[in-house]
Amino acid sequence: MRRRAIHPLVGLIILLGTLGIVYTLFAHPTVLFRQLLFVALFAAAIYLFYRFVYQRRTNKERLSYLKAVRQSKKLHPRSGRKQPKPAKLKRPLKKRTATPHLTVIDGKKSKKKNRASF
Repeated sequence: MRRRAIHPLVGLIILLGTLGIVYTLFAHPTVLFRQLLFVALFAAAIYLFYRFVYQRRTNKERLSYLKAVRQSKKLHPRSGRKQPKPAKLKRPLKKRTATPHLTVIDGKKSKKKNRASF
């Protein structure tokens, strides 16, 4: 079962809108350009409102939130682990010493050689 690309009602609205724009272009071109100018000015006003009013408000809210977080960290330090100082992190490497109580067991080396000769 195939799915339709566009609902018929949406297609009808787009068709009527296109016909209206074409008719207005040929019948009253100045009215069409005035309407397009009005739409562009309205879109620019919404953009400027968002850019200068809304973003500044959210920026102030974010700054106040970050300030509150810093104050909270000062009042309630982490009780778990403390961050070590960089000087303490550098430790000299210990040299490995050979352990005398361990010996190497040869195991079945001779049997492997015999098996390979078959």
